[in-house]
Amino acid sequence: MSKQLAYLEVRGPDGQEFKVDLEKDRVTVGRFHDFNDVALEPDPQQLVTRKVHCAIEQDAQGWWVVDNGSVNRTFVRRDQELAIVDGRASIKDCDVICILGRLTEAGTPIYWELTFRDPLRTQRVEQVLRFAYLEYDWLQAKLYRVDGTERQGIEGLRPQEHKLIRYMDHRNRTNGSVPVMCTYEEIITAVWGDDPYHTEGEVSHLVWELRQKIEADPKEPQFLQTVRGMGYRLVTLPAVE
Repeated sequence: MSKQLAYLEVRGPDGQEFKVDLEKDRVTVGRFHDFNDVALEPDPQQLVTRKVHCAIEQDAQGWWVVDNGSVNRTFVRRDQELAIVDGRASIKDCDVICILGRLTEAGTPIYWELTFRDPLRTQRVEQVLRFAYLEYDWLQAKLYRVDGTERQGIEGLRPQEHKLIRYMDHRNRTNGSVPVMCTYEEIITAVWGDDPYHTEGEVSHLVWELRQKIEADPKEPQFLQTVRGMGYRLVTLPAVE
C-alpha cells in the first residue's frame, strides 16, 4: 500500500483550484513561486507576502501552520470559526488555512482557502518532549543555550553577532515566540544599518562565526537555520501550547 500523503486543496479568490501534496516536513506559502513551495498568484492587490507568508510544518506532535510575521496575517477556519494564527497553530483534517487574496470595492475580504487533508489522521503525541533552544536576556544582553534543565551562557559574542541575535529574537517575540525567516536584506540593515557596501556573503560569514559559538555541531545547525536562497531562522523560546 502506498503512503497516503497529507495535502492541501487550494481554492483562490477567483475560483482557481489546485492540489498540493505535502511531501516535505516544511512547505512554504507566499505570493511568488520563485520564493515558495506554494505560490498564491495572481495577487494584483499585493496582499500576500512575497517571501514566505506562512509555512505548513510537521513534527512529532502533528501538523502546524506557522505565520512568518506577515502583514495581513494568516487565519485558520475550523467549524466555521475564523481565528488569527498567533505565531503558529495546530491544524487537523478539514481545517482551512485562510490568506487574504482580495478586497472588494466595499472592503469585503476574499480569501485564498487552503483546506488541509490528512488521510492518515495524524495522532498527537501527548508526552512532554525535550526542547533545545536559545534564550536572549535583553536586560543583560546575554545569550543562553537551554537544553532540558541545562542553561549555559554563550560567551565571546562580537557586537555584530549581538545585533544579529537581538534583531532575530525581536522578530520571533513579535510573532508569538515562533521563529521568523529573516531575509538577507533585513539582516544587512539590522547589523550594518544604512551602509550599502555589505553583501549576502558577509551575512553568511557572520552566521558561520556565530554557529561556531552556539551550535553543538555547526555543520548541522539546530538553532540558526538556513532557509535556502532567502535567509535564516533563529530558534529561540519554543512555542507553548
